[in-house]
Order: sequence, then C-alpha cells, then structure tokens
Amino acid sequence: MIFLAALTASVAVAAAQDKAVDLNDFSLSKEDARVETHLHVAFPMYFGWSTLTNLNYRGDWADAQPAYGNFLDTQTGKNFVYGLEMAAIHFSKPGGLLDVSVGLRWTFMDFTLSNPALTFRSSGSGARYFPYFIKSEALNYDGRKSKFHGNYLGIPLRLTFDCGKVKVFAGASAEYLISGYTKYKFPKYRQDATPMFNRFRATVEAGIQYGILGFFANYGLTPLFPDGLSDAHTLTFGLVLGR
Repeated sequence: MIFLAALTASVAVAAAQDKAVDLNDFSLSKEDARVETHLHVAFPMYFGWSTLTNLNYRGDWADAQPAYGNFLDTQTGKNFVYGLEMAAIHFSKPGGLLDVSVGLRWTFMDFTLSNPALTFRSSGSGARYFPYFIKSEALNYDGRKSKFHGNYLGIPLRLTFDCGKVKVFAGASAEYLISGYTKYKFPKYRQDATPMFNRFRATVEAGIQYGILGFFANYGLTPLFPDGLSDAHTLTFGLVLGR
C-alpha cells in the first residue's frame, strides 16, 4: 500500500511537471536537450549459480583443515543465487547508445557444502566460526544437505550499450551483508552466522541481453569470509529477466 501511494504521488507530480510517465514498467523520465534522467522501477531479476574461487585456508581455518578436509568445497550446481533490482536511476543522452544507471539490489546467495556432514559453528565469542560435525548436535541428522547463505543489499553502478533489442552491460557494485546463516536438513535447522562473513562486499559484473532476457556473470573482488580465515571469492553466473 505504501508503494502504491508513493507511485500514485510520483505520477501526479510527473504529470504536473510535464514528465513522461510509462506505467508498463513503472517509470518516470525527464528529458532536456542534453541528458534524459529516468527512474526505473521494473524489478529485473538475476538468478543462477555460484562457486567459490581461491579456496585457500588461513589462520584458524588452516589449522582446522587436516581434521575436516576441504570444508569450503561446495556443489556448484546446487549453489543458488537470486537478485532483485528494486529500482534504478538511468542517465542517457536522447537517442544515444550509452546508458549509465545507479540502482538498489537485494541479493541472496546459497551454498551447498560438498561434505554434508559439516556445518559451521561459533567458538563461543561470536567472532570466530569453525567447521563442525552436525551429528555432534543432532544425532538424528540424515546427512543429506548442509548449506550456508548470505543476504546482501547493494548499489550497482552499470554502463549499458543499447543497440536496439541487444544490450551489453558492465558494472560494479558495493554491497552490505544484512544477514548470514548456516542450515541443514533433515531435520530442518537454521542458525544465525552473520559474523562468519565479511560485512562489505565489492563485485564486478558483465552481461548481454536480448529484449528482456539475458545472461550475466559476477565476480566478488573482496573475500566472502574474513581474510584472516580464507581468501575465497564468489563467482556467480546465470540469467537476467527484465530490463
């Protein structure tokens, strides 16, 4: 209801100021002789898979590796990624090929451990997390699935070359970790593990679209975990739906 009220108010203001209003994708634009400014609220989605690169272990995690093996190994085909770009402001020259946008995006990243017997637990201080055998806390665990995931809110900056129906884009984003969890099933259990992740994340991305469908790839410039534990970076790829 709040969103609809805000949208209605925005449309009214736009009409009063002779702005173009396109309700097919909830957008407002203002054009002059040089630059068009365009507020876009079309909810493009990014979904696909991810993997971890640079799987080295440092400090306490290097000490734990002999007992737990390569506990950061994940199953790429089961590592789900979903992103929703809630809004973006676009800047472009009327009739030009280049579009510059700044947006707001929510990203969910879910990793499935290759060794489902393991999860991560705090050492007690809350700041250090270590690999942990699930059956130490759940004797009835069937050993089928163990995951960890993070939720991020980010600001993507993107350059898009618009060649009609074909669009090619490249950009970067700054993201903040909202929450992080470990979880397993069966039985179903989820545990907050926000301190296990780096709070800030920087990424670069590129992709190509035809109409509203496209492909993207995204690489994490900063480690997923504190660099005193691992230098693992994320590589995600998949489909874009929307524009």
